Amino acid sequence: MDIFDNEYSVDSQNLELEKALEAGYGTDAATFEQGRALQREDLEATLVSVLDVQQEDCKVFHKLHKQPVSSTVHQVNQQTGVGDDEFLFIGEGEQASEGDPNFVRKTYETKYTSSKWQVSHPLSLTNNAENPINASKVAAVLRVTKGTERAIFHGDSSVNPKQYDGFLKIIEDSAKTVVDADKKHLCATVTDIRGLEIGEKNNTINAGEDLFDNLAETVASKGGALKEAYFPLILSSQFKKLYSDRLRFTTKDTQFAMDKLPDIITATNDTIKITDDCGADKMFKVKGEIVACGDSAKRPNTPTEVTATPSESSDSQFTDGFDGNYTYAVHAINSYGISAGKVISSPVAVAKGEKVTLTITADTNGAAATGYIITRSNANGTKLMEMKRIAKTGAQTTFVDNNEDLPGTASVVLVTPTTETLAPNVSFGQLMGISNFDLPTDSSLAHRGVVALYGMLEVRAPNQCALIKNVGYRGGLY
Repeated sequence: MDIFDNEYSVDSQNLELEKALEAGYGTDAATFEQGRALQREDLEATLVSVLDVQQEDCKVFHKLHKQPVSSTVHQVNQQTGVGDDEFLFIGEGEQASEGDPNFVRKTYETKYTSSKWQVSHPLSLTNNAENPINASKVAAVLRVTKGTERAIFHGDSSVNPKQYDGFLKIIEDSAKTVVDADKKHLCATVTDIRGLEIGEKNNTINAGEDLFDNLAETVASKGGALKEAYFPLILSSQFKKLYSDRLRFTTKDTQFAMDKLPDIITATNDTIKITDDCGADKMFKVKGEIVACGDSAKRPNTPTEVTATPSESSDSQFTDGFDGNYTYAVHAINSYGISAGKVISSPVAVAKGEKVTLTITADTNGAAATGYIITRSNANGTKLMEMKRIAKTGAQTTFVDNNEDLPGTASVVLVTPTTETLAPNVSFGQLMGISNFDLPTDSSLAHRGVVALYGMLEVRAPNQCALIKNVGYRGGLY
């Protein structure tokens, strides 16, 4: 029976899960004379069964089209235009006009995720835990899956070269790459609501339904159709308030009766889903407080010095209401963890129209940092929250804060699932599906293994996606 069948019983699913997890058990490499090669155990069926219960944690990875790849560097061609479609009329017997379509080559690097599991030999012989080996494999599957989902949103190869880029990095990079007025259709759409919540508005910004109409219109002009929205869990109540006036209806229509959050119907007649297999995702995190974490032996040390210098800037977004005293702290980061923060010696006074230049001096002892997490307070505040992650550029790294990225805020990602050619716009390029490799036992006699996944997030046409940034949230700084 296909495990995707909705009629499939829970008992049958559990049996299938157990069979998948036990595949190869009892044929440990150590029992073979001279050993044997590691044996791969495909856990795709396990993954589906686990995610049936864990969908709210991993909405995107669960539903993404899995694109098989056969190289560690995967190349695709993105069609950016069909060619001239205006000057096509010709005279009798005249040659047809030329109008070749336009293509851009995109390259994606495979990245590698893995997690080790281990069960002591005595525990495997007791009945203190039900199927401890299976349970350990399931836990490793969930670790890899959740880590993959988190990277799908937050991955940044400039800060951690072992990661692939996630939605936030891909969309923001696309928005900044093309600046020519005649090529604006090639860059993504990013809207900054400057600390407002979804549904709020002030004298200059409307973050209500008009916001989604404007985004849909802009993306439609670039050939996309926004269909899905993803956001951190804490923003769910903001979307509910956006449509709170619909509570007055008593009809049994699931949307108007608010049996679930309604879809967003835009002025372009696109329907943006914000519930069920879209919407709030537990692995999509807000920019919050940062603490030291990870492997204390392999993570980098705290930067030795951080200085902050204000000066005038024509690009400053320190506008009315943002002037005041600011405190900064910088955490070093690599693929193994995050250091404690280095706080500037005293708050820096920032006036309207100024910028702040941070100079970060790296610690030269221990593991090297690959990037930094900049944390900041709000005006005249003392609580520090994440503002921006940047790459380390040498012994000293410089970062200019124009108040473009507000600390203690959240983001919303809006996606066009398929391009005009009906090819998947967003997919997961997969060199190897999620798999388990049993390891030979060592002198401890423990049962050991590694669950691994090789792949990368592919966004073929980021210009057909959108991002709402600097969204205020309960408990944040704005």
